[in-house]
Amino acid sequence: MRQARRAVAITLAGTALWTLALLAERLWSAEALARAAERLGTVHEVAGRLHVAEQQLQQAAQTASLTGDRVWIDRYDRLVDQVGQTVEHAALLAPLAVAERYRSKTASAAAEIARMRASALDALKSGALGSARALFDGERYGRHSRMLAEANEELTRASLAATRAELARLEQRSWLMSGGAVLMALLAGAVLWRRLSRGLDHTRGTLREAEVHIQRMASSDLLTGLDNRAGLHDTMHARLARAGAAGETMAVLMVDLDRFKSVNDRHGHMVGDMVLKEVARRLRLCLAPDDLRARYGGDEFVVVVPGRPGSIGPGATAERIVERMAEPIQFGDLSVSIGASVGIAHFPADAHTADELLRKADSALYRAKQGGRNLVHHYDARRDELLAERHKLEQEMREGIANGQFVPFYQPIVGLERRNVSSMEMLCRWRHPERGLLTPDKFIAVAEASGLIAPLTFALLRAACRDIERFPPNWRLSINVAPQQIEDPELVEQLLAIVREAGVPPSQLDIELTETALVNDTARARAVILALKRAGMTVTLDDFGTGYSSLSYLAEMTFDRIKIDRSFVNTIDKPESAKIVDAIIGLSRSLGVDTVAEGVETERQATTLRRMGCRNAQGYLFGRPMPAKDLSDRVALAKNTMAPLARQSANSR
Repeated sequence: MRQARRAVAITLAGTALWTLALLAERLWSAEALARAAERLGTVHEVAGRLHVAEQQLQQAAQTASLTGDRVWIDRYDRLVDQVGQTVEHAALLAPLAVAERYRSKTASAAAEIARMRASALDALKSGALGSARALFDGERYGRHSRMLAEANEELTRASLAATRAELARLEQRSWLMSGGAVLMALLAGAVLWRRLSRGLDHTRGTLREAEVHIQRMASSDLLTGLDNRAGLHDTMHARLARAGAAGETMAVLMVDLDRFKSVNDRHGHMVGDMVLKEVARRLRLCLAPDDLRARYGGDEFVVVVPGRPGSIGPGATAERIVERMAEPIQFGDLSVSIGASVGIAHFPADAHTADELLRKADSALYRAKQGGRNLVHHYDARRDELLAERHKLEQEMREGIANGQFVPFYQPIVGLERRNVSSMEMLCRWRHPERGLLTPDKFIAVAEASGLIAPLTFALLRAACRDIERFPPNWRLSINVAPQQIEDPELVEQLLAIVREAGVPPSQLDIELTETALVNDTARARAVILALKRAGMTVTLDDFGTGYSSLSYLAEMTFDRIKIDRSFVNTIDKPESAKIVDAIIGLSRSLGVDTVAEGVETERQATTLRRMGCRNAQGYLFGRPMPAKDLSDRVALAKNTMAPLARQSANSR
């Protein structure tokens, strides 16, 4: 009996000691979990402060270098120290090995960027804004800044991973101890159980909050605060499921910024980032609080709105976005203007899945961009097949340019008096691997709409510069420049770089511009023409009389030649066309400008033009467009027979 009582006493004492030990362990675990969760929150807070401080530092640097305002210079000075202190705080929160690796990796770049920032600050304080801007926009500053940003992000990720791992270990331990706590609580009593339960509930709440915070960061775009692509897809799937079950409609709006690339190129990426944040703010103002907003990538945004009747439907929402994005964006003394185009796809009318809705909204956006700027287009299934074919052709063109499938053909421009060749117009042909030889009417429109016209033109010019070696030295090369290329501030320099690399004198080039290029931006066209002529090239006004003919163009811009469009030449036997051609020739003669008639196919047309005073012509009468090899063979034949090439080409027809 005594042994039983002793055993019971020993059991009770052991149980009491175990209960006390378990209680102490649970208290320690709860405190450890709270500290770890608090440390996780601190890491998030420091990461956020570091990101904000870096953004503010970039903004202060850009604004100070643009305006020279003392307030921004002082703010930049303070933010440099603030960023350094925040980085040190982040390093202290990281595991020791991670912090040491971070300091070793970034020591050189940090020292270099510190020296560059100090130099930039000195330049700003002394008023040398140009030097500061050059330093901030320089390749070294950008490389070191990106390297430090990547290292800071790696440091933050490592700190978060270490903290989450610690939380996971503590949580696992907590669950194991919770099992023991349940058993011991049954023996120890209700009071101990309630205390352990309260501690467990507090721990789980802390973990849930930390997990929610981590998930929110993983699905958000750090720059704009909107959902990122991953967050967009997750939320869209959930909303589509609810809308489908309830029989509701939804609309997906794909928003693409117009002229954003020129903002980045002209003012730098720091201003571009500020523009994107302002775009995100304006989107919030245009939408209801529960509408889904996401940055899809680059300068593309996605908005998902429920189908609303009346004036606040998806179309009206899109128009409101376009209107708001067209308003100038002001950063101090700097004013930036962009715009937006919107494509809309509807659920369930157009598609039932998130991926299909996004694809079809992008298809509608493509048509909106094709139509110009600041437009809204709804998805049209009838045009989707045509658009898909256009996309395919665009991709084939990119590959064709890279693989040298586009080749120059040449058509002679001859003097009507002696029928001698004065120059060759470079035309484009596409040796398509499946469709054979394609003429420009099959692909030029796509090249101009997709932005491929510039690389196509430059690739053809490089090939033509190699062909020029086969031509007589007195021949000149005439090339066409599309209206879209006039907007490129680097156009003239790129043309000069190509001909100089090939050893071709710029004076051997004649640049042909259409009237459309003049209408789009007259001031820009005038500047480009002057730059071309200063470089030694001549400039021809192409297709005169067919577009937006205005005598003001001839008065304001100094052309060397005017081309009479083939539509007038083909009908020159009609009195009306003959009068127009005669008027163009007379106007050109009074301005001291040479004329070229296009599309001459008969001797009668050539004779009529010569009698009117037209000096030059081109067309099938004198030669069809041909590759350089065929042209070289005819040049050799013309030399051997002492016959002009144009007449020899005409006879060979």
